[in-house]
Amino acid sequence: MPVWRVTINKVKAERSPATTEGMTVEVKPSLRDAEVEKAGNAELIKVEYLLKAQYQPNIGQIEVGGHIYFIGLDPKKVLKDDVVIDPDVVRQAYQRIFVEPMVLAIGLAKDLTLPLPVRMPEITVDDSAIKKAQKSKKK
Repeated sequence: MPVWRVTINKVKAERSPATTEGMTVEVKPSLRDAEVEKAGNAELIKVEYLLKAQYQPNIGQIEVGGHIYFIGLDPKKVLKDDVVIDPDVVRQAYQRIFVEPMVLAIGLAKDLTLPLPVRMPEITVDDSAIKKAQKSKKK
């Protein structure tokens, strides 16, 4: 059940001049309507998504939306009443939202001087790593 394509057709980003002290960031990806679409002889499942980052209190927001297309799936097993019911398809859709759309949201956050909408890994260095680096430098 591969993802065939991810499109982005909605981008909205805004920032108020408010100070960023005490700011919180809430990121909400969501899947919306799903439908079957024909592409030649193939049946695609087209799922609408929205990635929304809300910066509180009332500092700004970023929205990236579009569609994720799946190929090679039986729509009768995956969809019910225009909603994706297959947990594997839902998982894959959310994984893809955190690729292309999130990369765009990160760039927008940087342009608006807002915190990134994704937590970056924290790196810690202990004394033994520093001593090891110093020893290797002396050699």
